Amino acid sequence: MSRSLSHQVGILTLGRLVSYAVMFIVPLVNVRTLSKEEYGYYRQFWLIFETVSPILILGFPRSLLYYLPRVESREERSAYLTQTTLFLACGSLIAMSVYAVMASTLGEGLGAAARSFYWRLSFFTLFMVVSDYMEVLFVTQGQPIAQSVYHASVWGLQAAVVIVASYLGGDVSTIIWALAFFAMARFLFAIAYTHNRFGYSLRSVTWNSIREQASFAVPVGLTGIAVTLVAQTDKFIVSRYLGREALAVYSVGAFQLPLVNVIQMSVGNITFPLLAQYHKAGRYDAMADLSRRTLLKTSVLFFPVFVFLEITARPFITILFTDDYAGAVPVFMVYMILFLRTSVESGAIVQAFNRTPFLLYSFVVGFVVNIPLGIALLHWVGPVGVAVATLFTMTSISAASMWYSAKLVGAPISALFPALELGKRFLAAAAPGLVMWLLYRVYPVTNFYQMAAAGVLYFGMYALVCAWTKIVRLDDLRSLFGKQPAA
Repeated sequence: MSRSLSHQVGILTLGRLVSYAVMFIVPLVNVRTLSKEEYGYYRQFWLIFETVSPILILGFPRSLLYYLPRVESREERSAYLTQTTLFLACGSLIAMSVYAVMASTLGEGLGAAARSFYWRLSFFTLFMVVSDYMEVLFVTQGQPIAQSVYHASVWGLQAAVVIVASYLGGDVSTIIWALAFFAMARFLFAIAYTHNRFGYSLRSVTWNSIREQASFAVPVGLTGIAVTLVAQTDKFIVSRYLGREALAVYSVGAFQLPLVNVIQMSVGNITFPLLAQYHKAGRYDAMADLSRRTLLKTSVLFFPVFVFLEITARPFITILFTDDYAGAVPVFMVYMILFLRTSVESGAIVQAFNRTPFLLYSFVVGFVVNIPLGIALLHWVGPVGVAVATLFTMTSISAASMWYSAKLVGAPISALFPALELGKRFLAAAAPGLVMWLLYRVYPVTNFYQMAAAGVLYFGMYALVCAWTKIVRLDDLRSLFGKQPAA
């Protein structure tokens, strides 16, 4: 009996949840051990890396999801892995020049961060980027458990390294050094595993294989760059116009973003290879059905998280991050809407059809619009306006991608986005949310234990609503544990 898609997604999600549970603690420690200025410095380090690294990676790691399941020989797999590793290594060397230009041309803010962390940032980028393909590699081998363990171990270890360095050192310089050594260990593991399992060889690497992989990877990568620029624009604007302390507060407001990646990346890693197979077989109806079912199942998880955190936003921020970061609450509430928007995956079908230029054009237009809109709203309503600009831009892009996906599979948008069914699921999450909102007015949440109890109460009521309305059936739960044949 093969594992169901839900089971595979459940395995990957479990691993990511374990690592996220540890990563969740990192900013809670950092805001207590670092000043706002130092924490802003730390966020600038990540802002630089998280903006530059997608440019270096392009879409080569993700392209392995497309190519490795299609090849049968060890030599062909070795060729794709070898040329992917070499490309990532070359990109990492380019990063050193990028960081040098930033350090020499930019003033305070990101320029000062690039100057202070130049060598550590360069080595961290090299080690992290070259080993970026590892999670994809486990998925292409049909090893969701191994991928889940790897993710939980790597990201859990990274979180532990930052927490220990932050607690013992109490300064951002120590944290960056610790991250550089962690990245080196991750790199050495990736190289050793790949060499032992597949081997590196240049014999099967040809210009044709490079061009073939690049034809898929580069458009995907360019789209990823555009996505990153749109997603990071608000942080650049805040850093540029308001400084490090404001960036520290704003980053706390944007803290929820990894939540969506926990599930969305697990879903994407499992469903994208299947979408590619359906596309190759010309089964467009199956592509639409898979996307619809995926959206309905993930919404059962996304909707209650959104509702609970939206109504619990103020105590969530002030209890976990202290009252010093209370200014992050409005930004957090806007970003929770962005979290809900991001739960709708609208680009996988476009990528499966290898029509990534459409996504690229969409995000380029979005980036061009987002900059002046973000700056204008910043001057009009403050930092929350920058978040609103990002929400508007990303939602518009998702709507365009959904329309184009429906056009490609020859189906109405309702086949991919079942609004009525989604509305029922949202009401199932909103009903206990209304009860909690009324309870908060009488019994306000003032400490962590009360917030934890509120979470247990809310999700308990939500589970009862799901059972009563049969939105979640017993078979759905069984499929997460592999008790049904694959869909």
